[in-house]
Amino acid sequence: MSGADDRRTKRVLVNKDVVINGVIKAEALDISIDGLYIYTQSSFISGTIFDVSFKIGDDTITTMARVQHAQPNVGIGVKFIELSPENSEKIGEYIEG
Repeated sequence: MSGADDRRTKRVLVNKDVVINGVIKAEALDISIDGLYIYTQSSFISGTIFDVSFKIGDDTITTMARVQHAQPNVGIGVKFIELSPENSEKIGEYIEG
């Protein structure tokens, strides 16, 4: 197995606005309870940690995330690193539909 098949958690395609560090507006293209893939033309280095916020239903989720991989001028894959159990549950319910 390789690529997307190696992922341990279910991911779903989305089109969600996200805000990085309260300043950079971007768009999430997929989500899992572990993280997001974010379309952004801003440059990030793997390992960078920042605040990210986005909406799930009427709730705003704000958490810390780490850049797992970066594709310059395309986007970044981030892993949540301080997601509360409550927010994890909200994301899980969203993913399961």
